[in-house]
Amino acid sequence: MKRVSEVKHIKTSKGFTGFGGGRWGKRPAPPQWYSSSTQLCGIYPFSAGTSRPNVGTPLGRDMNVGTAVAGDMKTWYDAGLISSASMMLFGLNGNGKSSVAQRFIYSMAARGIVPMVFDPLKGEYRELIELLGGKVFSIGPRGKDKINLLHLGALGEAAARIGGVLGEEMRQEAINKAVDMVALVVQINRGLPLADSEDAALALLVRSVVNRVRKPSLYDMKAAFLNPPPEVLSAVACNDAAQFLTEYRKLHLSVLAVLNGEMGPLIGGSESMSIPVGNPGGFCFDTSSIPSSNTKLLSAAMLATWNIGFSAIDAHWELSRHDPDVHWGGYLSVQDEFWYPMRACEGIIDRVDRVGRTNRGLGVSELKITHSPKDFLSLPNVKDRATAKGFAQRSGVLGLMALSLDDLNELSAVQPLNAKEIETVSGFNAPPDWKPKLNADGTPAAPPGAGKILLKVPGRVGIPVKMTLTDIEKKYHNTDERSNRFVPTEEEEAA
Repeated sequence: MKRVSEVKHIKTSKGFTGFGGGRWGKRPAPPQWYSSSTQLCGIYPFSAGTSRPNVGTPLGRDMNVGTAVAGDMKTWYDAGLISSASMMLFGLNGNGKSSVAQRFIYSMAARGIVPMVFDPLKGEYRELIELLGGKVFSIGPRGKDKINLLHLGALGEAAARIGGVLGEEMRQEAINKAVDMVALVVQINRGLPLADSEDAALALLVRSVVNRVRKPSLYDMKAAFLNPPPEVLSAVACNDAAQFLTEYRKLHLSVLAVLNGEMGPLIGGSESMSIPVGNPGGFCFDTSSIPSSNTKLLSAAMLATWNIGFSAIDAHWELSRHDPDVHWGGYLSVQDEFWYPMRACEGIIDRVDRVGRTNRGLGVSELKITHSPKDFLSLPNVKDRATAKGFAQRSGVLGLMALSLDDLNELSAVQPLNAKEIETVSGFNAPPDWKPKLNADGTPAAPPGAGKILLKVPGRVGIPVKMTLTDIEKKYHNTDERSNRFVPTEEEEAA
């Protein structure tokens, strides 16, 4: 037997081997803290930076390495990390799409970026916008605000204020938007695309009414059909009003059907909501009082609010260039249930793209939210599907929350995903066991996939992030208020 002094000690990462060497069988993990580089700059060498993006909205921590991840469409675009300041956010119900949207709204509003939120179904954003000091417009059977499709809105008002050549160009742009909206509503109500000749005749009539009537509305189209002005008759090669009415009888009936149906009270009157530009708290268009089963009415209301909102953004930009008292800080547009109106009618998507399009070079960040890539891949028209794919292809970043394997494979055909990214996202919603998870107050915890999101920039490896809500966000964000679910504990069940 060797004496203790003769035992050889070998140095290892856990200490010296041998009797008395002090080697540990297990090493406890050292405590870790996250902090800003400003706070940690003097603690060298015990701090390490993150290789993840860290500019913009604080989002959460990387699910693989635990480092902080921050960013949003605006900051990443300004930093040259993405090609456009836009995100398309996909995810199944209940996994936190609106929570991600609200995080962007809070953070970007704090930096002077105005939120413009289109909230069609649940009314999830109205309290947030009110807290920020913004204006909420309620549209629908129980809403207090009305839509006049022929009202030129903020863009028309800004055109009159600016005047000159630019003012006239802005006014014509506002009229063109009104033409598109009337055609969209007629197309949705009819359920079929307009013929080229009908499209041209309708545009001529709308422009005629807008230029001749002091406060035009869709009801003025009745008189325009019965007594079209000479320039309209000449443009469509009709000799008189009788021939015009005969040639365009089907279009005339379609307009009357809109006015006399359930859309009439919502979009046909002379009253219209007014959006004052420059409100730093932003705006929210709440159409949640319209049942989701009423596809035609809800689609028309959604598209009309898109037109009104984006026109106000363009008006604000032009005014800021000509009036030193008007400040421009940029906008964040949030279009929830983005694909809903696309399904209303075949051939509608090109018009939708024009209505929702603003100049992307003017500091407008876009967040389009939907459930599944199947929403656009299932459109019946081949051309519509091709146009729809372009929305995802042109997005600067994709946000992928819990999705099925089929969804991810479909999306990968539009925006390539590797096998690891598909596996990660499809596993977001996998529960670790069957035991109910409860919050401290006894309510059921969020599903396993809640707050998990893969940020995918074309050409880069996706970053899986776990987002956690702050106390303020938890207090003012409840998307399941109606059910008010509560799971009793074992003691309460026994009692």
